[in-house]
Amino acid sequence: MRKLGMMLVATVSLSGCVLPQLEEEDPTLLKNISPEALAALPQGVDPHFLIRDANGCYGLALEAVPEEQVLTGIALLDANGQQICDAPT
Repeated sequence: MRKLGMMLVATVSLSGCVLPQLEEEDPTLLKNISPEALAALPQGVDPHFLIRDANGCYGLALEAVPEEQVLTGIALLDANGQQICDAPT
């Protein structure tokens, strides 16, 4: 009986090592970022700095205005100097 108990404890303990970790959703990261916007990010810039305006155009956040809950920044440009925007739906 003791052997069975030890095997049960070992099995339950090790099962946590086999199960994949559930990825928690990050509330600060934009949803549905276009591949074009991700590709246009300067090297080393984290996608957390991406902002998107009401027109679907992307920018890089520079500062937040806490009382207004608004992020301000600069336009995210592609290789041709055009701002990256999602197509209107």
